[in-house]
Amino acid sequence: MVYPSAICAKFLSKILYLYLQFSIWKALFLSNSQTTMALNQEDTLKYIVVATIISSFIECNTIEWINTQIQSGNIVTDLIRPIDFRKMVFSRHLGDTIVKIVFYCIPLTIIALFIMPTHILLRTQFFWGILSIVLAYCIQFLYSLTIGLLSFWLIVTWPLNMLLGAIYKLLSGVWIPVTMFPDLLSKINQFLPFRAIYAIPVTIITQPMEFQFIMTAILTQMIWILLLCLLAEFMWIIGKRKLIVQGG
Repeated sequence: MVYPSAICAKFLSKILYLYLQFSIWKALFLSNSQTTMALNQEDTLKYIVVATIISSFIECNTIEWINTQIQSGNIVTDLIRPIDFRKMVFSRHLGDTIVKIVFYCIPLTIIALFIMPTHILLRTQFFWGILSIVLAYCIQFLYSLTIGLLSFWLIVTWPLNMLLGAIYKLLSGVWIPVTMFPDLLSKINQFLPFRAIYAIPVTIITQPMEFQFIMTAILTQMIWILLLCLLAEFMWIIGKRKLIVQGG
């Protein structure tokens, strides 16, 4: 993020990803024009475009950063700072998010407005959609923090991170709308926090919903925030006692 060339390269990669997603889904609907799907072509494209835009700033590298700090030994310095370690991690993530919103999210939104033939956001549910995105941002961070704190026990977490990352990408709905999942997978996903990161906010901000369903979705996100806060707090208290420092 330091060098302009890195920002430009990453932005171009996100444009390419958005174009590929848009093209793949259009091709899928053209090749299956006689098949009835949970979402029509227009709604699916809106969902995918908005999910891609949200992913441009909501993703975080907290897991990798905590792992690196422990492996390098810098975690010792971090723990004796006058600011709580978790607050420091969140502040760092928040700073990265602001940069991503300015350089990735806003330009991608402008591009999406040109490539989409219809409005991609519902004005009547815009407030609830933004609120849901903020809650999803908190869930994403707490989830990443919880997995990152496993480094206190595992030292090296990248294999676990790769496995959970693939599961998270699939079940969160950033690749495929969760309404298109098979029944069994949908039932399993109801008991996991992943759909609260993408599926819920994207659906609220792009699809007409009754007020009671919006409130139920928002409440679901709040419950997951509470549960992940408790889990992260528990792992933090226990993890500090188990910490093994490597490096200098």
